[in-house]
Amino acid sequence: MQSLEQETRTLIFYEAPHRILETLQDMQTVFGGERQAVVAREITKTFETIHGDQLANLVNWVAADSNQQRGEIVLIVEGSSKIASTEINAEQINIMKILLEELPVKQAATIGAKITGLKKNFLYQWALEQGK
Repeated sequence: MQSLEQETRTLIFYEAPHRILETLQDMQTVFGGERQAVVAREITKTFETIHGDQLANLVNWVAADSNQQRGEIVLIVEGSSKIASTEINAEQINIMKILLEELPVKQAATIGAKITGLKKNFLYQWALEQGK
């Protein structure tokens, strides 16, 4: 799950009933309790349940009702709204330095954003702070 912490796309997990509570607790720890998620249980069946809330609240809801720990379960988790745009790693710095040697700051930031996945505005600001 830690590798998915910064994933901005919606995450979908199929989980076994005997692990649902542990999985939600792990998600709360890794993704944060405020992340929105949906527990969809027994989809298209008589006892279908679809419940959305923050992960912290879902942990409590599932723990309080043992019926929510039965059947086929799908977890749908909101993607991260935190783009890792406040940090730039060594590889991204190297890419930006090469681009800045050949291109104006605005163009380097635009191309750098496409290559690195960081926000263009963040890269533009970073370049200005580097004295470019």
